[in-house]
Amino acid sequence: MYNEIALFLNAILLGTMISFIVVTSPAVFKTLDKEYSQKFLRYIFPRLFNFCFLISALTILLFALGDFLYGTIVSIVIATSFLFNTYVLTPRINIVRDLSLTGDKASEKLFKNLHLTSVVLYLINIFLAVSVFIPFYT
Repeated sequence: MYNEIALFLNAILLGTMISFIVVTSPAVFKTLDKEYSQKFLRYIFPRLFNFCFLISALTILLFALGDFLYGTIVSIVIATSFLFNTYVLTPRINIVRDLSLTGDKASEKLFKNLHLTSVVLYLINIFLAVSVFIPFYT
């Protein structure tokens, strides 16, 4: 029973992450100008990451109670990644982005690298979350 609930939460996590990529981000860039899209994204990303952390933290507990070691480990990795993204990368990305907007060329490159790191972590989390289903449906 614990594993089924954890899988359901994992599916919610995946849906949240994918809907942000497919629906929210394109809508923001299509409908808001640069100033407002930047304000919106700075507001939404930490909340998105914290929400995803909360879901993955619950899956850690449930997979552990269900004795599904792989799911527990993957959920720990995902949860840790979201915390890292929220409290380490995002603040640095915002600071470096502000510097790059003033014309600081070194900051532009650092912004691109930090942003790429954040995106890659997010995509890895999607693949990890998908991988949790494999043992149950193969």
